Amino acid sequence: MSNDDGRALSYLIAGFGLGTVVGTVIGLLVAPKAGSELRADLAEYGKDYLDKAKDVSREAYQTSREHARGAYETGRERATEYSSRVGERLAEVKEQLGEATQRLGDAVKAGYEKQTGAGDEQEQPAE
Repeated sequence: MSNDDGRALSYLIAGFGLGTVVGTVIGLLVAPKAGSELRADLAEYGKDYLDKAKDVSREAYQTSREHARGAYETGRERATEYSSRVGERLAEVKEQLGEATQRLGDAVKAGYEKQTGAGDEQEQPAE
């Protein structure tokens, strides 16, 4: 669910809740009841809606915790996967670097020997 869809759903639920409360209050105010009965009814309805709001709040909290936990686990799995990939790639680069260093050393040695003639001549024993 996208963020905009979630926001729209929240507004829809809030609108229904507000409409229910306003309709209930208007219905009670126009009903032919004594003041004490009307206040008792309003207090009862208020308590009922407070309980419903607490229930909805708990459900929303639990749902958001579950989504957060899922996002955390997904992020953790991806981080582990990427870390493994980076480790593998790093090992490849180290191996390639070692090979390149060896080739460079061999080339420098061969160039030095060619330049100085050290590799072509063997030492003659002293007579």
